[in-house]
Amino acid sequence: MPQAFIADAILRSIRSLPGYPALDLLDLSCGRGELLRAVGADGCSAKGTHYRRDDYKLDQSPETLSLQGLDIREGVDLLQPLPFDSASQDVVVLSEVVEHLPDWIVVVREAGRVLRPGGHLILSTPNIHRLHSRLRFLLTGTHKLIRRRVGWDLRADDLYAYHINPVDFSLLHTVLHQAELQMQALQFTRFKWIHSWLLLLYPGVALMTWLQLRRDRETGAQRRGALDLCRWMLDPAMLCSEQLLVVARKSAAGRP
Repeated sequence: MPQAFIADAILRSIRSLPGYPALDLLDLSCGRGELLRAVGADGCSAKGTHYRRDDYKLDQSPETLSLQGLDIREGVDLLQPLPFDSASQDVVVLSEVVEHLPDWIVVVREAGRVLRPGGHLILSTPNIHRLHSRLRFLLTGTHKLIRRRVGWDLRADDLYAYHINPVDFSLLHTVLHQAELQMQALQFTRFKWIHSWLLLLYPGVALMTWLQLRRDRETGAQRRGALDLCRWMLDPAMLCSEQLLVVARKSAAGRP
């Protein structure tokens, strides 16, 4: 489970979904199972997945919550097709997972496949598009992540324990569309008020975003996608929240 402020935001998002708690929920790479316990206590039918038994998230002190009684599928590789039927889930959760994968496109598409029409994907990942991270990248060329860089001291098998693949939202926006998932909301996790002075940059960010859209002169589906992307890129949660917390809905019929 991620840090408490992220977990709380994810639970709020799930509990606000239509029909909750009478939903089938799948938590991919569910860690120590805290989310499964929380939604299960509400009456939600919840299951999760693990990949490695020696996962760093599971190698904890005796105070770690027991996994007994939880419905967890072992050995599920998120880089491969998921072992779940198409249109079998109401909710799929990817909580602080995709940034650890060398390729997150596969699992996002698979989430779209296993969701029922009208179902929801809840995805959280560090937000490299927030103003603080943009400024850091401008000045240093590195994103604001869990570690300044993935160092030479790490073995290849341990790379997944770090944020090796920051998510570019513009690409995620397109992959969601291809998976028949439509953006519904960006939710806040946390905003550090010490960075509030960065909001002074908002007018310039908004202007440059719109000028880029006008310059591209896209038409048809390209323009509709660009307009939708622009809307989300200027969302307060995009510019201020520490995480991208995406709520996307599976199209009821065909493309969203």
